Amino acid sequence: MSIARAAVAACFMSLVLPLTASAAEVHIYSYDPVSPAAQALTSTGLSFEFERRFMGGVRVVRVVQTGDRGSADLKLAPESDLGRGGLKAALGKTEPVGPLYEILPKDAGESFVHAVCPGSDQAWLLIGRLDRFRDLELQAVGRRAGEAGAHACANLAFSFRSDWRMPDQEVPEAKLFGGVGPN
Repeated sequence: MSIARAAVAACFMSLVLPLTASAAEVHIYSYDPVSPAAQALTSTGLSFEFERRFMGGVRVVRVVQTGDRGSADLKLAPESDLGRGGLKAALGKTEPVGPLYEILPKDAGESFVHAVCPGSDQAWLLIGRLDRFRDLELQAVGRRAGEAGAHACANLAFSFRSDWRMPDQEVPEAKLFGGVGPN
């Protein structure tokens, strides 16, 4: 009897798992800087591109300087990437606000690392809960070359500005302003 249940469960999971991966919706939430550290980082605010998964959960993909061309890709990072002492050594008694994301150095990522954590060669963001109409807290930690562990760089506070859902990936790309125009 348990073999039959296991077979049914395996069959069900083989059907559901591909659907959950393809059912992720891409969103962007934009935030205005509130704290002095956030205002020093950006006067135009930050936008976060993220995937909201079908079965729950969020994965942040990119941070964009709102109204500008700068963007940096992000990836979830294990605490062990921070080096000796991890988050506890970097943040002290301050509680982490959310999951840890590494700022990838490609494109404008290196500039963002230096802006959010001056003097650091690597930087990470702890990103608070992304939710509509909810303000956002970020913590930045960084590490200089040769340092054994990461250090706290900034606590940043932002107020929610707007959100939108990105077009489905499967929709064929339409021509930009592809019409004939006014007559």
